[in-house]
Amino acid sequence: MLRSKTFWAAVSSCIAAIAAVATNEATLAEGLSIATTAILAIFLRHGVAKSQTASEVAVGNATAVVTAAVTTASLTPPLTSKKKAV
Repeated sequence: MLRSKTFWAAVSSCIAAIAAVATNEATLAEGLSIATTAILAIFLRHGVAKSQTASEVAVGNATAVVTAAVTTASLTPPLTSKKKAV
């Protein structure tokens, strides 16, 4: 997370928002709005990366299950039905 451009852009936005409020370039409401947006960007980026990893794991697990099912199905002999003669 520390290596992403999004994280560092958000950190610099928070610092800029603090500096803008401190120097009266922006109101407190404007500064909080900028900082909140930057913090949300960090968590959104982290959530997207986390969900992508989870989906890759799920695809890998599903592939393993399907492969095992196909292998098992090809190794078992077909069932024969026993019909009664009338």
